[in-house]
Amino acid sequence: MTITADKPKVLIVGAGLGGLVLGALLEKAKIPYTIFERATVVKPLGSALFMMAPMLSLLAQLEILDDFIAISKELSTFSTNHEFEGPFSQLDYSFMEAVTGYPGYIVSRPMFYDLLMKQIPANKILFGRRVLNILEKENKVIAQTQDNRMFEGDILVGADGAYSTIRQRMFETLTQEGRLPKSDQEDLPFSCTCLLGQTQSLDPDEFP
Repeated sequence: MTITADKPKVLIVGAGLGGLVLGALLEKAKIPYTIFERATVVKPLGSALFMMAPMLSLLAQLEILDDFIAISKELSTFSTNHEFEGPFSQLDYSFMEAVTGYPGYIVSRPMFYDLLMKQIPANKILFGRRVLNILEKENKVIAQTQDNRMFEGDILVGADGAYSTIRQRMFETLTQEGRLPKSDQEDLPFSCTCLLGQTQSLDPDEFP
């Protein structure tokens, strides 16, 4: 295949934020792609996301920055509060617009997810399709799903998380070839557990 003559077919495994952002970019560039998502329905999970210049400039390229601003709130300061003792730290982001051209924004993850979903035609996301195996054939890659269907492409993107099927297949291949770094053979480290939540609208007089 000559890239300049024929656009590559991209297979994206995972319809999380990463997979959808890539899908939206490929849609804008008119590059063929298919997204595989093992879940059958989208669950509106997640807390808030803080977006800065790198992501905002990308949304501008996708021509959805105004839509994003409509569902988000501009954020100039970030305060950490103790439940009973009040604020104990504060970060100032008010300088960002002068430096980067964009202020900071905070947005609900489910609302941002919905915005990205609107950029992708429904027929390009296959829900309920879990990729179980990856095969390589000459210059092609083949994704095998749980119903034993085969999907052929030129580029495969694993966007299905740290413990993904794609990562596992790469792990096995690199292990067999003796090319897997020792550090990647160890368990993923973690030192804390994060609990996330999202409140309803708060009284601005009580929570300025």
